[in-house]
Amino acid sequence: MSTARRTALVSLVAAVVLVVVKAAVGFASGSLGVLAEAAHSGIDAVAAILTLYAVGVAERPPDREHPYGHGKAQHLAALAEGAFLAGAAVWIAVEAVLRLRSGSSPVDARAYVFVVVVFVLAVDAGRATLSYRQGQRERNAALIANAWHFGSDFIGTLAVLFGLVLAAAGVPGGDSVAAIFVAAIVLVAAVRLAAGNIDVLMDRAPKGQDEAVQQVVRNVDGVAEVRSVRVREAGGESFADVVIGVSRLEGLERMHDTSDRVEQAVRDSLGRAQVQVHVEPATLAEERPNERVAAAARRVPGVVEAHNITVLEDAAGRAVTLHVRLPEDATLRQAAQAVERLKREILAEVGIARVYAHVEPSAPDAQPARDVSDTEPELRDRAAAAVRTVAGTAGEVVVYRQGRRLLVVTSLTVDPATTVREGHALASRVEDAVRDELTAVDDVIVEVR
Repeated sequence: MSTARRTALVSLVAAVVLVVVKAAVGFASGSLGVLAEAAHSGIDAVAAILTLYAVGVAERPPDREHPYGHGKAQHLAALAEGAFLAGAAVWIAVEAVLRLRSGSSPVDARAYVFVVVVFVLAVDAGRATLSYRQGQRERNAALIANAWHFGSDFIGTLAVLFGLVLAAAGVPGGDSVAAIFVAAIVLVAAVRLAAGNIDVLMDRAPKGQDEAVQQVVRNVDGVAEVRSVRVREAGGESFADVVIGVSRLEGLERMHDTSDRVEQAVRDSLGRAQVQVHVEPATLAEERPNERVAAAARRVPGVVEAHNITVLEDAAGRAVTLHVRLPEDATLRQAAQAVERLKREILAEVGIARVYAHVEPSAPDAQPARDVSDTEPELRDRAAAAVRTVAGTAGEVVVYRQGRRLLVVTSLTVDPATTVREGHALASRVEDAVRDELTAVDDVIVEVR
């Protein structure tokens, strides 16, 4: 049995004991206040049974018919407790008013009645504290409702004690006045209990939580903007739906990582919570022209990759040059259609009509090849000599044959202070030198590090 259910069971046992004790003393003394408290405790017993059942239902795991779990059973039980409390309050008030109008019945306020009332106060204080602490710890609405219920019992019993003191002092109607005070306390508790749980059942946003979550999400790396946040609570758990904007230049994996960080940040803020994050592309004001061209290329079906993007400025306006990878088995007609779509997207994105696209084949699968550096040493030596004439050192040179294709791969180590622009220029000169030396070469890959 869970801690919450044990707490509810203890409350039920206490309520039954108090009903018996209060009823016996109330009838023996003729005190309407004590009888009102007995009726109040009877309602408590019914509410405790309801709470025990509701907590058991709320702890069930989600299923096909209840994918969000059964947590709202707690709030339905708390709402029913509020209705019971309101009914008890009306009954107590009516009975007290009738007694006052007809002349209050004599109350036999003996010493044992005061002893019992003090005992009841101790029990009410203990179970209210236990239920409240456990309810707060587990965010359990049914247990917190019980705590409010028991707290109203405690205050009501204090009023009954005051009425008994008045009755013992010979003040007429003191007991009935105390009963009316109990009814008022019970009614206020019922209204407060019902209002709070109706808010939850109607998915009212907890005050201030939307703003708090927005602030937390804005501080997550990778989040460009927070577009909407919705938070609700049920069954001691928060449910948050967050829509964020992430730079459209981020890859899918980085977007997913950002989403994960947002989920964790929201859980850290709310505690126990289920979080749904929806990611949308965000156009950032600081995007550069070539970045916007890359974003436009990603919108074109069939374009595997766009690289070597350059935006040129001249007196006639701007132009774009770029390399576009398309599936190697695509026909030239299909490639032309993809390039035309790409040009339209670039025009819509950055307003540039002059676009020149160099189409390259994309082969996503691993390509069979043979390292022929040792079996055809002459090719390797000629390639290494060409590299050496430009770079001053040959570095690592490997020659591959891929079917009929000939590939030369070289890796050069340079001064770490060299800029990327300077490194690329060196790689281009090395590539040209190798192609001049080996006219049959199909591709030259130069790594500068």
